[in-house]
Amino acid sequence: MRKVLLVLGLIVVCAFVVACASTPQVIEKEKVVERVITATPPPAGAATAPTTAAAQPKAAPVAAPYRIGIFEDMKTGNYWSYQGPNNTVWQKFIMQPQRLALYWTNDKRFDLFPQVALDLNAARVKEGDKWTITVKMKKDIKWSNGKPLTAKDVAFTANTAMELELVGPMASTYDRTYLDKVEAVDDFTVKYIWKKAPGMAIWEWGAAQGQIMSEAYWAPVVADAKKALANADKNNKEAYTKALADARTTLYNHAPQGEPLAGYFTFVKWEKGAFTESKANKDNYLNGTTLTVYKNGGYAEVKGSVSYKQGDTTGDKLVEYTAGPSVTGAVYTLYGTQDAAVLALKKGEIDFMLNSLGLSRGLMDQVQGQKGIEVVNNPTNGFRYMSFNVRKKPMSDIAFRQAMAYMIDKEFISKTILQGVAFPMYTEVSEANAFWFNPNVEKIGKGMTTEQRLAKAIQVLEKAGYKWEGGKKPTWDKAGVRVAPGGKLILPDGTPCPNLNLLAPSAGYDPLRSTFGIWVERYANDLGIPLKAELIGFNDIITRVNQDPERDQKLDMYIIGWSLAIFPRNLETFHHSRWTGLGNNNTGGYSNPEYDKLADQLLECQEAKECQKIAYRLQEILAVELPYVVLFDTGIIETYRTNLAYPYTETLSGLQYINGLPQAVATYK
Repeated sequence: MRKVLLVLGLIVVCAFVVACASTPQVIEKEKVVERVITATPPPAGAATAPTTAAAQPKAAPVAAPYRIGIFEDMKTGNYWSYQGPNNTVWQKFIMQPQRLALYWTNDKRFDLFPQVALDLNAARVKEGDKWTITVKMKKDIKWSNGKPLTAKDVAFTANTAMELELVGPMASTYDRTYLDKVEAVDDFTVKYIWKKAPGMAIWEWGAAQGQIMSEAYWAPVVADAKKALANADKNNKEAYTKALADARTTLYNHAPQGEPLAGYFTFVKWEKGAFTESKANKDNYLNGTTLTVYKNGGYAEVKGSVSYKQGDTTGDKLVEYTAGPSVTGAVYTLYGTQDAAVLALKKGEIDFMLNSLGLSRGLMDQVQGQKGIEVVNNPTNGFRYMSFNVRKKPMSDIAFRQAMAYMIDKEFISKTILQGVAFPMYTEVSEANAFWFNPNVEKIGKGMTTEQRLAKAIQVLEKAGYKWEGGKKPTWDKAGVRVAPGGKLILPDGTPCPNLNLLAPSAGYDPLRSTFGIWVERYANDLGIPLKAELIGFNDIITRVNQDPERDQKLDMYIIGWSLAIFPRNLETFHHSRWTGLGNNNTGGYSNPEYDKLADQLLECQEAKECQKIAYRLQEILAVELPYVVLFDTGIIETYRTNLAYPYTETLSGLQYINGLPQAVATYK
């Protein structure tokens, strides 16, 4: 197992280097430096990584809160709900620093390290017809109320997720297809019992990274939720499904008050529409611990005479810092637009802008070179996409989806309309995640002129039996250099294409996706598809996509985005037919038995190379069948005031990926 993790760690380092190579514009400190970095693969057995380390001010830190600007409000203060139907990156920014898991992922090399677990020595053991993994836990970790975090908390969290059949990320973290139950062997030993051998996606990148909840606090709430199941007959599927939904609603609707937490921060206050406040948890188990990551993959935690070491800790250091938090807390202030937050940053009202979208080039120009402000640029691991609701005609037809993909000129929008801020994408794994990225997928429409795109889209539709009203197909007007629209598209069954709706974020939230939404509307109408782009708030899209009980009938298409983990579990959770239920991530309802079978294999593979082959094939299927049209992504441009000091600022997907690094940032006068 250690060999697998080391290989994966080396792979991810290569991914970071390649990411830098694909981003010629690197922004450092207060000037833009144009340069091309050539990625040189490391020799076998060697690891490389970008050197970092922000300059550390000499003055002593002052006791102050970390003031952060955000652009969308939380939807819930309930972690179960966040890991269910209210799963947004804005929730993650605020809630993740408050939680702990058995394993955590280092932000420089993306190797796995123990967090609550004592070490990484938990092996898969065959016991009868089951498999088990037994984990020893650290004994000095306490909840914010002073009570010890124990194996009972770990088991309670996992078993609750399975018993209530929770949806969303919680469902895939504790995957009931594989995980049978979790037992507390003693206070600091937890045993996972599996129905079949779990692969890397299910254990190391799944259950082992599940955030732990306090049994003492949540047990009464869960008991109340389970009342809905008391008289439910499991043999009556419809009745039991409703009972489960009622139980989940009770759990999700609970508003926590005084919930014990064990991470770097504890929750203080949420003023809806205004701000959220967290308090530094000075009693977290790592406070005052020096953390060191070595270029060769070694890792060490040292606090006084107590230390934990993993791998070779004698080589060159990649990064070293002392965990805190050294700030008194974190205040997340809500701003309606990036412009407003940039103004607040320039005036010194906030220290950092936490934004999964990154800073727009126009706003970057406003702060570039400003005294007291730093700007950094990092590659990203994610994508923005347009999803089809494939439960409905005509979105259920591959030919319709392919025709739409041919019409959408990603290169033109990215390079000309958005002036190079975005770059087009064709697969659901980021190029920055090099080991898992398949560069050879079908790239529908790439390199075609608008005339060629139109001709190909018409060809695909006609072959599938589509026609146009009055026999009038759209044509290419060479003189006007544009598409001359024809009649409305007629479906193969002879009925006119219905009026369709495309949800996309408003320009105030994300001008990039808003722009794509407007152009997709134009391209569709050029083809005779009566599509209307509806530009609305981000949280409104999430509600309509994840929570609307009439979604399957009402939803047509939407544009949104994903930030991704290193292991591409998303290829399974986004598109396997078992995740099509309300609140889960296959919101478009894609279903393909061949794809499901391969996706299952992705969850069971235990060697990186084996998993890579499966991930490549899954990307190839998606690029042709197109439940998503992957549109684009951007590098992540971030800005902060120089009164902050970070142990490092170069990391895949930027500081926003690690929630602004609140556990390690220091503030100065």
